[in-house]
Amino acid sequence: MILFLFLGFLAGAALVGGVMGWQRQRTRRRLQEMAAQVEAIRVSSLNQRLSLDAKSGAEAPLLHSLNNLLARLQNVFESQRSFVINASHKLRTPLTMITGQIEVTLIKARTAEEHEQTWRSVLQDISRLNQLSNDLLELAQLSADRFRLVPQPVALDEVIYQAGAKLKARRPSYQIKLEFAPQLDELDGPLTVPGDAHLLEQAFLHLLENGCKFSPDRQVRVELGLDAEHAVLQFQDHGSGIAAPELPRIFEPFFRGANARQVPGHGIGLALVQGVMQLHQGSIEVAPAPEVGTTFIVRLPL
Repeated sequence: MILFLFLGFLAGAALVGGVMGWQRQRTRRRLQEMAAQVEAIRVSSLNQRLSLDAKSGAEAPLLHSLNNLLARLQNVFESQRSFVINASHKLRTPLTMITGQIEVTLIKARTAEEHEQTWRSVLQDISRLNQLSNDLLELAQLSADRFRLVPQPVALDEVIYQAGAKLKARRPSYQIKLEFAPQLDELDGPLTVPGDAHLLEQAFLHLLENGCKFSPDRQVRVELGLDAEHAVLQFQDHGSGIAAPELPRIFEPFFRGANARQVPGHGIGLALVQGVMQLHQGSIEVAPAPEVGTTFIVRLPL
């Protein structure tokens, strides 16, 4: 009896060992097949996915994770390619204008007044080109995972005033109407939030400029207030408003709606503003009122 039990144990152990050996070989073979598929994927074929039939195997979670990684890589690569193409196009336009003006000026002799007029126009184009490159750099930095915010107390009214002063220096005809909500009277000092003053100033500058250039009277109304957990800023223009189908895309880089086709711009400002708000753990939303105007509502944690 004991002999039979012993022989049964040996047979069972041999069977288990054989199954485990077969399973290891099968797993090794399937992993090698997956590795070969990964090695075959190139930048031009990031849309490919691993096709190993591992739904019921131990490799299924790994296969799923690798395919998710490939999908994220494809999205990042396509976003970067689209960014480069659009940025190149935006940069080429002012450069073409500058080159054309200089070439026309050099065709024949010009008076001093004509030269001055040309160079003033070229200077404006260079200024716009410089602003565009700065915005592109800011947007690229905000998109980088390595960017880390070092928050400091920021007085929001001061930042709005500074952004407004820069805008007035650039566009003297623009008007900014700043109002304070009644609850701010209860504060002992200015309304402050933790953040980066430079980034917030850049974001507010874009919102102020957008509000003015889309308003027939070139005026934007800004209200500074707060709720239980956030500082709340509202930027309201008096333009034609944003069409409802375009609302989901207004924060996309380089997107410009139908109401912006006759207004100078590059479609970068709102994307930059959203990036700054996300970096500050805040938010921005739009409250459109067709034929009346658009209000952008910014919330920043206190």
